[in-house]
Amino acid sequence: MPVIALTSRLLCLALLSAPGAAFAANAALSLDEAKAAFRLAIDAEISKQASKQSPSLLVATMLESMKIAAVQGCQPLDAAQTTCILRMEGSIGDNYTALRFRRDGAQWRVVEEKDIDAPQPTLARAQELVREHLAHLGGQEQDPKAAAQFKEFAATLTVTALESCKLERDSDAVECHAELDTPSQGKGSKPLRFRLQGADWSLLPE
Repeated sequence: MPVIALTSRLLCLALLSAPGAAFAANAALSLDEAKAAFRLAIDAEISKQASKQSPSLLVATMLESMKIAAVQGCQPLDAAQTTCILRMEGSIGDNYTALRFRRDGAQWRVVEEKDIDAPQPTLARAQELVREHLAHLGGQEQDPKAAAQFKEFAATLTVTALESCKLERDSDAVECHAELDTPSQGKGSKPLRFRLQGADWSLLPE
């Protein structure tokens, strides 16, 4: 079987039907905390717009309409900062976005950066999720040959890299380009989709 076998029909079908699994972390903001931090950022931007020689009423109205509807999940960057996936509501429609927050004393503040990287699972957690799912499918497989292949993948598959992780704006999914490897089949790659719910990562079907 050639190197590309890691993205073969068997493995692809396995990953497409992945169930959820959990990962513990301690970095979530409450909805009220996120709303308060976002309100501070919006008020500062509206004040900045108002100070211009030709303030835009449209921009101010759009900013005023933007609200955090839900904190989907958060992942820490360090002791003071965390990145959260948020469901937003506004005059131009609803979507999901990633914002970074920094603790400032007793409150949180939005970190104003142009491009915020979406949270992503660690390599170890991504590998664990994939292996757990392959093991589950192997246990359900009736064909002995396919079951043996699932069992081999579940025991030996390594996720060597997660690259170009992007948050899907119309959903809460984070899609990453995953580099995979097994001793028997060699290296391969495929897109994997994950969801961060609270502090729990899961592997998503396509």
